[in-house]
Amino acid sequence: MRSSLKEALERQERDRNGGAGHHPSGIPVELVLQISASNDQPVDLVKALMAFGLDLHEAHDIVDRLASGEKVATTLYLTAEGESPFALSRFGVMVGAPQPVDAASIPVDVLNAIEAWRLSEPERPTRDEAIGIILRRGLAAA
Repeated sequence: MRSSLKEALERQERDRNGGAGHHPSGIPVELVLQISASNDQPVDLVKALMAFGLDLHEAHDIVDRLASGEKVATTLYLTAEGESPFALSRFGVMVGAPQPVDAASIPVDVLNAIEAWRLSEPERPTRDEAIGIILRRGLAAA
């Protein structure tokens, strides 16, 4: 008896995770996805989302929500060897950042740590530049 593509992908996902719970690796990045053009490759989009650490159910749910015209906030996991989330544009998906978090909601100790690091650097980057440098170094170290 032939199994469906969905069943085959579920088996592949179980085998890849050793049957255990889903624990993606990589650096988690909060993004907002929105369909910008007709997507006639939903299966390939599901596979692409799975490459960013989502399980089959999560990826399928996102594709369904995108198809209904919804903006979808999600966490994708970036790895050094993986693709950029912007590669999803080949499936008609726009990738954007979520609305900025009010600085007042960022813990003071985190802001203080960023500021202390920024001031310790010889070139004294701006706060935005410092955050970018910290993120790039974190990605390189992962």
